[in-house]
Amino acid sequence: MPPALLAYYSYPKRPIEARVQVLKQKKRYDVLRIEFPSAINVFGNEDIKVDYYVQKEPGRHPTVLMLPISGGVDFSVESFAWLFARCGINCALVHNRRVEIENTQSAEEVEAYFRQTVLDNRQVLDYLVTRPDVDPNRLGCLGLSLGGIKAGLVAAVDDRIKCAVLGLAGGSMADIAMNSKEDRLEDYINELKGQGISSDDLHAELLEKVRTDPLRLGPYIDARRTLMFIASFDRVVPKWTGEQLRRAIGGPKTIYLFAGHYTSFLYLPYAQWESLRFVKKRLHVN
Repeated sequence: MPPALLAYYSYPKRPIEARVQVLKQKKRYDVLRIEFPSAINVFGNEDIKVDYYVQKEPGRHPTVLMLPISGGVDFSVESFAWLFARCGINCALVHNRRVEIENTQSAEEVEAYFRQTVLDNRQVLDYLVTRPDVDPNRLGCLGLSLGGIKAGLVAAVDDRIKCAVLGLAGGSMADIAMNSKEDRLEDYINELKGQGISSDDLHAELLEKVRTDPLRLGPYIDARRTLMFIASFDRVVPKWTGEQLRRAIGGPKTIYLFAGHYTSFLYLPYAQWESLRFVKKRLHVN
């Protein structure tokens, strides 16, 4: 990645003083709530919040960032953490900021939202590598839907990420926004059109101003370390935008699901085990 672009995702380095609270205790792992202030805020000002599934067995373990859907941490992403944690992998579920992307009011705010995502997750990595239970050389990221898009951005910018699983992701954001059949997004685009803004103008503005875009950053993602899931009948993140992203990355291993965006939930157990197999191989987990 060019130094100027990397500088765009940099921030003042300082010791991270985190608040840590035990949420749950399981046989093999604990779940901790970790919170700390961001060193830089370009979108919102709340603290970074992580649910950290940490192995009880002493020693350094592989660790995976898990990034949720637009609605936040839910069963879908938690179920990945439950499986991975039982198999000896730490999982850091990074909560979305309270203001969601659906509430952004301009292309500039969309850019700030995604840039903040990268900044937050890089700081989570900074914190994790200071912990005695984390192997800093075996870090990965995984995300679903909006989380899959975010995981791609983080993998592109931060070379500490050694493997990435991008579930139902695509690019560009301009193409997704203008072609998605997701109700809230479609209503918002129609509202803008009702104000006399043409589809072409909306697309051009998003394409120009959203720099933190999976399609733009795709060439910086290592295809050899990436697994994608694409839903063949996806109309929320249209299939062709997923294939665009796949080409930009350089043809990573891809699993096609015979489903739409939401009905792909039926494949969740299969996706979990395929993801686990891929991550274990890339992070050298026995």
